[in-house]
Amino acid sequence: MYLMMFDVDGTLTESYAYDQQAYANAFFDVTGCREVNTDWHTYRHVTSHGITAEAIRNLMGREAQPAEIMAVEPAMLVRLQGLYLRSPALFCEVAGAAAFLQYLHTRNDVAIAIATGCWRSEALFKLQASGIDIDGIPLASSEDGASRIEIMKASAGMALRGTNNRCFERVIYFGDGLWDLKAAAELGYQFIGIGQRLAPLRAAGAADLCRDYGDRDGLARLLAGKPPCE
Repeated sequence: MYLMMFDVDGTLTESYAYDQQAYANAFFDVTGCREVNTDWHTYRHVTSHGITAEAIRNLMGREAQPAEIMAVEPAMLVRLQGLYLRSPALFCEVAGAAAFLQYLHTRNDVAIAIATGCWRSEALFKLQASGIDIDGIPLASSEDGASRIEIMKASAGMALRGTNNRCFERVIYFGDGLWDLKAAAELGYQFIGIGQRLAPLRAAGAADLCRDYGDRDGLARLLAGKPPCE
């Protein structure tokens, strides 16, 4: 059995465009600092917990307190909810994502899981607001590990416990960030780049790239280990 594992921001939901500003606003709500860096590439661990801890260290010259790190989570959810009320059209799926998940549900040789650097509450809100049903799909988030690798391992473990198998024959990770590519490589997972930001992934050596999930035949070729669809 194969495991198909998915990131959220930029991979299942088109949330990368609004996510950075929403986070900056939430960070300000908790810390009073407006100068937080929203270039995720500059952070050691691109997770909500890791970014918050490092940002506080950089801006305030001290280690972050667990309580203030966790205070950013509900602030982020409030910011997302407010944005949705004002601009619901911003919350949408990467084209074909919901249908592709439904298709995978019909296959008895595939397990599905989600591994995201978001906090769980924000990931669930983004998915629901974007019309993506993940009922029955295990989701590992920033609460499940300090790094992407730990979160992805947690996600795989959740998925494995839902099957009768001792291990997965192959794990395929769908992501859109360089941090996704790096973590997948370290874990020995096949990587498929999805989303708007394919050029950096291509430059970093990723070969299997698709803009979205509209080309199901092309994705099927990638899953079978055949030439990519792009």
